[in-house]
Amino acid sequence: MDDLDIIALADSSIHGKENVVKHMRDIDADSPYPDEGLQFTTLWCRMVNASVKSWTIYLRDCSQPMLDVKDLTVWGRLIGAEQEAAKRAKRSCVVEVGTPWGDMSIERSMPALKFYHDFSADVASFVMAYGACWDPPITQYNLCMENVNKISLDPSVALPWWDKARLLLHGRLTMSVKQMSWLYHASLDPYNTTELMDWTWTNLGLDWTNAKWVLKGDLDITARTASKYDDCRVLHLPNLRFFVKLQWLCLGDANDHHSVMPCAPDKVPEYSLEEHDSFRAFRSQNLNVSLSFETKPRIYSDASPSCILFASTLRWMDKIKMCMSNVTRPTRKGVYFKNTRPKKPLLGRHLRNVNISMSLHQFQVCCWLSFAKQHGVEMAGQSFVLKSGYQLELKPVTDGLKHRSQADWSIRHLQCELNDAEMFLCSASTGEKEELDVSLRNQPVNKRCFLSVTRISYERDNSANVDLNLTDDESTPDPEQAKFTHRVQICDMKGAWTKNNRNTMFGLSDGYRKAQSLKKNLSSLALKGFKVDSSQTPMKSRALSMTSTPGAQLATPGAETPSPLTRIQSGHAHSMLNQLVQETDSKFMAFTEEPSGGNVEQLYGIAACQGKDVLQNNWFIELKNSQILLKGSETAGYLIVSAAKAQLWSCMHRPVWRDRQLKSKTTWVGCVDCMQYYATVDRGPEASNGNVMWLAKANIELEEEQDEATPEMVGSGQSVGGVVSSTVGTKGVNHDSGDIQLQRIISRCKCQFFYASYGEVDPNTVPEVPLPPTDLEQSDMLGTKGGVDAFTLLHHDLNICTNPLQYAMILDVVNNLLLHVEPKEKEASERLQRMRFKLQLSSVEDQKTPILHMQDTVRQLVLKLRRLERELYMVQRNTDEQELKESFEDENSELEQHLENQLAECKEQISAANEELTIMISCFTQMQLQNMAQLKAAKAHQALVMRHNEVCFKHAQWRLTEEDGQLGLADLVLRNFLYHKVNNSDDSGAHQLEVGWVKVTNLLPNSVYKDVLVPQDPLGKGHLDRQVALRIYCREKAVVGGISVRDHFEVNVVPLTIQLTYQFFKTMMGFFFPGKSIDSDDAQQTDEDRDIAKSKKQASLKRQAGSAGSDDIDKMKERAARNNTFLYTKIPEVHLKVSYKGEKEKNIEDVHDFNLVLPTLEYHNKTWTWLDLLMAIKRDSKKVLLSQAIKQKLHMRSRAGDEAPLTDVQQEEDKAKMLLGAKLLAGREKTSSKKSLFGKPSK
Repeated sequence: MDDLDIIALADSSIHGKENVVKHMRDIDADSPYPDEGLQFTTLWCRMVNASVKSWTIYLRDCSQPMLDVKDLTVWGRLIGAEQEAAKRAKRSCVVEVGTPWGDMSIERSMPALKFYHDFSADVASFVMAYGACWDPPITQYNLCMENVNKISLDPSVALPWWDKARLLLHGRLTMSVKQMSWLYHASLDPYNTTELMDWTWTNLGLDWTNAKWVLKGDLDITARTASKYDDCRVLHLPNLRFFVKLQWLCLGDANDHHSVMPCAPDKVPEYSLEEHDSFRAFRSQNLNVSLSFETKPRIYSDASPSCILFASTLRWMDKIKMCMSNVTRPTRKGVYFKNTRPKKPLLGRHLRNVNISMSLHQFQVCCWLSFAKQHGVEMAGQSFVLKSGYQLELKPVTDGLKHRSQADWSIRHLQCELNDAEMFLCSASTGEKEELDVSLRNQPVNKRCFLSVTRISYERDNSANVDLNLTDDESTPDPEQAKFTHRVQICDMKGAWTKNNRNTMFGLSDGYRKAQSLKKNLSSLALKGFKVDSSQTPMKSRALSMTSTPGAQLATPGAETPSPLTRIQSGHAHSMLNQLVQETDSKFMAFTEEPSGGNVEQLYGIAACQGKDVLQNNWFIELKNSQILLKGSETAGYLIVSAAKAQLWSCMHRPVWRDRQLKSKTTWVGCVDCMQYYATVDRGPEASNGNVMWLAKANIELEEEQDEATPEMVGSGQSVGGVVSSTVGTKGVNHDSGDIQLQRIISRCKCQFFYASYGEVDPNTVPEVPLPPTDLEQSDMLGTKGGVDAFTLLHHDLNICTNPLQYAMILDVVNNLLLHVEPKEKEASERLQRMRFKLQLSSVEDQKTPILHMQDTVRQLVLKLRRLERELYMVQRNTDEQELKESFEDENSELEQHLENQLAECKEQISAANEELTIMISCFTQMQLQNMAQLKAAKAHQALVMRHNEVCFKHAQWRLTEEDGQLGLADLVLRNFLYHKVNNSDDSGAHQLEVGWVKVTNLLPNSVYKDVLVPQDPLGKGHLDRQVALRIYCREKAVVGGISVRDHFEVNVVPLTIQLTYQFFKTMMGFFFPGKSIDSDDAQQTDEDRDIAKSKKQASLKRQAGSAGSDDIDKMKERAARNNTFLYTKIPEVHLKVSYKGEKEKNIEDVHDFNLVLPTLEYHNKTWTWLDLLMAIKRDSKKVLLSQAIKQKLHMRSRAGDEAPLTDVQQEEDKAKMLLGAKLLAGREKTSSKKSLFGKPSK
């Protein structure tokens, strides 16, 4: 201490029992004072004034001070009072005086001296430091203090330090601190001085009363670390009011300390049935804490709460978490040290309920990947409100060993609300080529709007449990009326997904992925093997029922099926066969199947999500009036997808048994109502953050009552094709003024999706476990839908209307935004495939040794990076602290630049080595998984279904319009579209595509044919809704040597009627391929061939530049990726009725109602590309179709002049030719055709 001054004053106003008691009751007004008064053995009151220039406390050998105070001044009242002891609070003590007087016995009072204070203080600087690394010396200090302050002889259990403080200290402390810092060590090194978490209050006002703290000031939380991220201000809260309230849960009054009276060990009452405790009523059982954070705006300052985070800052927070959760080791405890007392309780385990409330008037959060600030996210909002409650329960551990109780934290309630929030994607990159290790701090940051919301609210309800006794008759409750544990509501969301936002998000995800892969690759679990349980026995397969759906037959490709005779003799199949035989004379085509998607309830995802086995409703997310902007990179316009209401809810179901394992079941169901798609009619100005024409609520929300007689405006309305602005077409739009037209290209529709997933079971969350199935039930389960992950996307009605620009815009969005793959990811995927081919002939042990060497190399590089960062930090700190000469400054700057170059080079080496290590570990893991899958397949003798994916459209109608968006060109109608994909456990699977009905209508004026494409009715009864116009089925086996194996590929098409005109063909080519001339196909084909040859030549030159080994691997990889093995391919015959009208009024190629038949095509054991398969189909069908067309064309010309209808005799002859053949009737025809000499036929 330096310059310590203490002044204590007393006068008549604070002297005497009555005056002192008056001041004592004034200071400690919350404690009840006895009506009969109190007697004291010690009682005094003083006015104290103390000041100290400097006050510092160090732990031995530690350079970081534990307490450092500058310019402290304290003044106020101080009272000391010791209550008169009762009879049981007086103990006898023997004093050894010695001869000749002998020992004497005296009585001593056991009540402690209490202090009552009312202090005010001014401090210039107040710094406190602590950490888990200092727990051993602090514990040693407490053990030494027990020799100074002897433990009380009261037989009661000793009070913890917080109850002692409540008993001995009473009053108020008010402080005004210019700067107060709380330092917490982020390292387990007790001599650490660089790794610290700094809580700094500026212009702090502190008021400490009975169980209440109020702090007002500016709070800054800073990360101090020995790197370039030093002094990073993680959190800034200006004008913060931090309020802490404590509620001590006691058997009596928590403030009644006057009634506490200790007891001598020889005067314990005999009537005490339990263990004696003198502090029973005052001792706290638990503690409830309420924390409140509130910020308010200042008149003279516009500062707002802000948070800045880097990826390194998050790793630094993990170190803080590790230090806080560290368990302190015993210090001088045990029989050897004669200290067998139980461990002192911790304040953190004494808590019962913790309530946290936070209210921020504004906030701003910035997250950057690195110090270079290339990619980041910024979020700003107007208000943030949080109210939460947590409860701690200590649960005993019953495993036969001695443990302390396990702390179990639970959330009692949680409410959060966010208003007027915006999220921006930030990027400081100025060029197309982005370098990861180039600092761009001096470059301006480009902020682009990514997401904005008006309000987000979150509420947690722990009482949201579902009645477990639902019967099959009871329907599932409405999600809006049901109770959910988590409920989220988002209002007026606006999102933008553009090329720039896509690149920034890919940069963020790539940085996060690399950091996680580096952490995972260097862990000890990276090469952990997989255990295969050999105790499980293969499950018996049973025959499938004839009533199972086609999807169920897809699900079990390896299951045993009944014999063909059994199937024929079944009732339904036998009746269908009889009907087929009876109709052979009149009908040449038979219809025997209905679409799989005819009944929506049979879809796997919907069936799995509609069960009555719900245990708990987990999440419910609702979005109101949301819209998302989509803008590609090749077109100038943009799309807006809007939805009036979108709901997503999740449920937890009872666990199910699958493959003799208990699996948990979780379902997600989503529903989007009143979904619409808007697009700009013309190109218009370039879209940016300011000139985007967002939709108004009237165009998003669903209007229940609408007057159809009075439309809103010209060209607008609620149907597809309506525009938002009042101008129709493109002539009235002024591009200079920024006028934008939005047209509704998809009208209000409904979309649903269902997802069911099965995983590991958590025993703590399952109230009851169902009984395992018997062997018979288990074998039947193989043919059912239970226990298999399923995803179903369902669209009911789609009404689409687009012009050529909008169609190009949609393709641009799909190709460049939704299906875009980064070149780096493509390169990484190619390297992974190349490594797989390279290691196919290597064993598992041969792959393990190089991986271990590579791990050591990466670890050494990481240590080198940390060393270089620390050296750079020391150089920068020395430069800031010292005033150096110019020569030394130049030398120091050169050293700093050299270290930065070494850092950049080291990061590149780590990135390259980590990518190589990731590929090696991935190949190693995949080989283990393949071995395990092969072993399981050998045991089970069949593959198990792992996942179902389904996409279904009930009805879709697409109108193609001209550039103005109003005049129609064609209509395309699809019904009952269904795509079903099955993934099996042995990497095999199946695909099935069905289209129930398709029709293309020509809307061009003065067109000869209106129906361009329409299926024929095979039954002749108008049952078009029951048939399948197109079915594509493909069953795949596991990949062999990188080559896909198509076990069964089949395409079925119903008879079609095609009526086409040259004008329609030319219009469609201009719509789908604008700028392409259909009359110069040969020239364009020549240019394309030249480009392909050029690209092949460049690829060959690149391959020649590489090594011979890599060239072989590249050839293997390219050949395997390009080829497919078609074991069985079948395309049944297709009947076509074709009509065509050329460009002119009369053309030689004009045909009308030509009946053509595509022959049945079958291929076996062919290794082809998809192009080879198409060319084979084209080659085999071209000859047949051409010959049929020529014959019918000539037949029509020969019959052109004969207008008389066919007679009955001619019809009978035609029937005889069809049954007996033309050769049997050849002689008869020759005889009947002979003529006599005079030209009369002979009889």
